[in-house]
Amino acid sequence: MIGSRVMAVGDVHGQYEKLKKLMRRIKFDPAQDILVFLGDLIDRGPESLQCFDYVMHLQKQHPESVIYLMGNHEREMLDYFDALAKAKDELDIRLLNRTSQWLTYGGDKTLPQLQKLGGKALQNRLDYARNLPLYYRAGDYYFCHAGVDPDVPLEQQEEKNLIWIREKFYTGYHGKETIVVGHSPIQNLQYMFKGITWDMYPVIRDNHIILCDTGSYLEGGRLSCIDVITKYVWQA
Repeated sequence: MIGSRVMAVGDVHGQYEKLKKLMRRIKFDPAQDILVFLGDLIDRGPESLQCFDYVMHLQKQHPESVIYLMGNHEREMLDYFDALAKAKDELDIRLLNRTSQWLTYGGDKTLPQLQKLGGKALQNRLDYARNLPLYYRAGDYYFCHAGVDPDVPLEQQEEKNLIWIREKFYTGYHGKETIVVGHSPIQNLQYMFKGITWDMYPVIRDNHIILCDTGSYLEGGRLSCIDVITKYVWQA
């Protein structure tokens, strides 16, 4: 299915007010459009649960036109709760909380919100997150959270690369399909591409890569959505 607009939203990271504002500006039409959330709706920002729930409900209402992809932060959240389920006592839990990569990467903002849910409400959200797809294809466009290993066919990509890869993908990919990703705020990538000055808009690279993470949680950062066909951009 190819919609009249095929849109990708960069990393939301708990910025619920920006998400609502962006959705108002997009004027999403599920009968005509495809809307892909590139993962990392949670962590770092103050309202991760609201962002997660908003997109989860939207996707359930319109499963053919709304896609929510797995990001590394969703995966880290699941890994944390898997480890928590195996904890034998309070000492194990304290050790987990001291060593968890998820909590270090912004999950400390999300965990209290999830703990307030508890029980079935929490489990329902974890079950939903566990089934998030790793990628989505629309014509010649391939959407994933982080990128792809340029040495591996798209059909054989591993999860760790789809949600974690960075430098090898940015500099080594030269495929025919356009890869649309979030993951790394463009503010943090300028060191890799010397001589290029970027503003706060998604970056369209000449090697068929579209970078959509414009640092929603950073000071002065924005939440961006791009129509990958027309390259029109909305921001909040």
